[in-house]
Amino acid sequence: MKKQIISGILFLAFCSTSLIANAQMDNLANLSPEWIRSGARNSATDASDAVVYNPAGLHKLGNGVHLNIGNQSLFRKPTHTYDFGLGHGEKSYAQDGADLLLPNIYGAWVKNKWTVFTGVYVSGGGATMNYPNGSITTDLIGLQSVMAAGGAYADHKDAYLKASSMYLTGTIGVSYTFSPKYSFGIGIRHISASNTAETGISLTSSPMDLPDMPLALEMEESASGTAYTLSMNFSPSEKLNMSMRYESAVKLDFKTKQIKDDFGLTKDGDMNRRDLSSVYALGLSYYINDKIQLFTDYTFYAQENANWGETSWGSTVRSWSDMAGDAYTIAAGAKYQITPTFAASFGGGYTNFCYADKDAYYTKLGSFEVIYDNNVNLNSGFSIHATEKVDLNFGYMHAFWSDQTVKALSASPMDVDVKLKNSMDAIAIGAQIRF
Repeated sequence: MKKQIISGILFLAFCSTSLIANAQMDNLANLSPEWIRSGARNSATDASDAVVYNPAGLHKLGNGVHLNIGNQSLFRKPTHTYDFGLGHGEKSYAQDGADLLLPNIYGAWVKNKWTVFTGVYVSGGGATMNYPNGSITTDLIGLQSVMAAGGAYADHKDAYLKASSMYLTGTIGVSYTFSPKYSFGIGIRHISASNTAETGISLTSSPMDLPDMPLALEMEESASGTAYTLSMNFSPSEKLNMSMRYESAVKLDFKTKQIKDDFGLTKDGDMNRRDLSSVYALGLSYYINDKIQLFTDYTFYAQENANWGETSWGSTVRSWSDMAGDAYTIAAGAKYQITPTFAASFGGGYTNFCYADKDAYYTKLGSFEVIYDNNVNLNSGFSIHATEKVDLNFGYMHAFWSDQTVKALSASPMDVDVKLKNSMDAIAIGAQIRF
């Protein structure tokens, strides 16, 4: 095995990690309990989570102050299985733990034709990758470390890998209603992003009777950036509503803080680019009658145009975003007003990853452990009109990924196929309050 190849791959793997609960590489789609219970919110006009989905449609809430608060809990179950062919047999590792807090708060003040809106939410990340017994990444690190020991150790044990990502986002903006049919909105959003990664192993089975040697790596990354959002809402009739939204890319240049590195894979102060890609979103909603409303969404994530840095393969330099390609989501949902105080929702969506080179992209830390691939989400839930000014929201979502096999290029020259399985459940609770 070529030590320099593995070393380079592992070094790059610990740069600009981003762990996503579902959907795309970096941009989250699940930004409110209302989305969890319906799956399609691009044309939303019934709650102030429209701050992030349809800012131009907020005026339909009516004059006054409107507040939306919520939280999601995520239960992810990614699993990867592989065999290095070194006599240890097939290994399988699974995610441990849950992400219980993914909060949001949105607010809008509507006064006739003008609306001022704001919000604080998590636009990317919001999850922790936790493999307390190790993963394919720690096995690769262990193999490299044993070779680097020059015969002093024959094996490794006690592996662990844990990483987290959080893109805390604040937004503020205004929208204006030109007529009963047309309204436009503009806003800015500021992202403060942070990533952490820590891993470790212990070298063991020394033929020289040396004591076991624990090795660890711990690092943090941080970046911030500001961008803008444009939106338009068009209501050709009382039953039909249409929306468009554009979010510009956010430049994020992550600075590395090295806390501990026994492997020599990181450097304190290194800068690693990982922009949050631009988003194009379309939505449509239609009232079949007074009780039933239908929704459809299309959202495009221009990942290929984002700057995610580059990686070297021999004499070839490749862009991470080019290897990833773009992604898009199509979704549909329905709301049924069963009684004046109780409404049920259901829906679902499909996300497609337009990979240019999936095997190469999966050399990035977290890819095998999180699993970025085509997925389907099924959504359901209900709302209760608790008082004249308060609506309560409850949602449940199940997402599943198609089983995949990806070539582990990080293990070259070994020929290793990694079998991937993944699913996720999410529960959400929130409230829409009017003042």
